[in-house]
Amino acid sequence: MKIYVVEKEKLKKALKDQRVCLTTDTWTSIQNIKYMLTANWIDEGWNLNKRILNFCQVSNHKDETIGQAIESCLLEWGIDNILTVTVDNASSNNLTIKYLKRVTSN
Repeated sequence: MKIYVVEKEKLKKALKDQRVCLTTDTWTSIQNIKYMLTANWIDEGWNLNKRILNFCQVSNHKDETIGQAIESCLLEWGIDNILTVTVDNASSNNLTIKYLKRVTSN
């Protein structure tokens, strides 16, 4: 656990002031548990960095539920500069993006 905490702090520092591109997808396991993945950015040296920032259980595939989970992840990691969000073609993602625009706009 100590290694995790140290590495998480390193990653938070690496993410500071970066324009982050998020990729998210929600899928349901065979046990009917829903999961979500999020992560990606290019650093000042033009190196592509890919990390899984969050792998959490969500209660459903609804737009606000997914939006809140992404928002929580962004707050946890201190990410406030989103360049893009890539999602699949699920119709709820349109509203998820609208939700994220609303809660992340200054």
